[in-house]
Amino acid sequence: MPGDKQELQPLLYPFHQNYPKKILSKYRWWRNQRVSKKLPLLNRTRGWLTVINRLGARGDTLITANVIKCIKDIYHNLKINCITPFSELIQYDPSIDSINKPETFYSFDSSYFELIVRNEQNENIVCHNLKRLGIEKYTYKSSFHLIESEIKWAKEQVFDFPKPLIAISTKSKESVKNWPVENWFETIDYLSQKYTIIQLGDSTEPEFNNLKRYAGKLNMRESASILSRCQLFVGPDSLLMHVANGLDLKSVIIFGNARPINCLGYPENVNLTGPTDSMGSWFHDGYGSDDQDLEATSDIPPKLVLQEIDKLLSN
Repeated sequence: MPGDKQELQPLLYPFHQNYPKKILSKYRWWRNQRVSKKLPLLNRTRGWLTVINRLGARGDTLITANVIKCIKDIYHNLKINCITPFSELIQYDPSIDSINKPETFYSFDSSYFELIVRNEQNENIVCHNLKRLGIEKYTYKSSFHLIESEIKWAKEQVFDFPKPLIAISTKSKESVKNWPVENWFETIDYLSQKYTIIQLGDSTEPEFNNLKRYAGKLNMRESASILSRCQLFVGPDSLLMHVANGLDLKSVIIFGNARPINCLGYPENVNLTGPTDSMGSWFHDGYGSDDQDLEATSDIPPKLVLQEIDKLLSN
């Protein structure tokens, strides 16, 4: 199931386990192994392709939308249905013709599991998906589409804040991606002298002084709306990294060693890896050594983060 969300199972095209229906299932599977050859015909006939966000994380929803936009840039008449656990993130995306409708005969998994397995250091995740469809041209750029009422609501929320706004999120779903909390204390103390700091994320975010805490109080679209009013985002590789890029917001992303920036880092961002030469690995909680986990982001000093923030905001 995409993201292990069992409620999506009724949407998926059934694979019959018993003959004779299993013959039809195997035939469809075989045809989909060659879906790249069928895209020109589907495009000419305004046919349908379902793209499934197979890994299913929140950020992967926006990566899947990026993949879909690149497909539509080549095949303008193709109709695309997207199956994802977090449909609200892409509900106003003009590249997507339907969301969470039943899987069509032709379908494609948006996934980069192979990159994780082989600990790939350089191949971009969107490029990896499109190559499987025979598409070489791609743009790694997120899109997030707010509607007018959301923009208006966010303006009202931040209207009285006296200083320029910086948004932060200090926690990812995986602890290996997280910068030590003591570094955040130092960074926030410095930034709060010149900026209003907006803390986004969920209710597990640490408590800090000298900021406006929205963490745990907003849904994902409300968080994106507030983020759109800020001048900068600072945080780990997480959903908000993809949202900020989709809103064309400058960002400082603290990657450390936890993820390969050549695979996941947006070129518009400042992507920090620390003083080592490593470009990152696919560390996950429960994989690799404890030492690797501890060193994933801890080599990045607050001074470096603050320098990059100052440089971005002075431009």
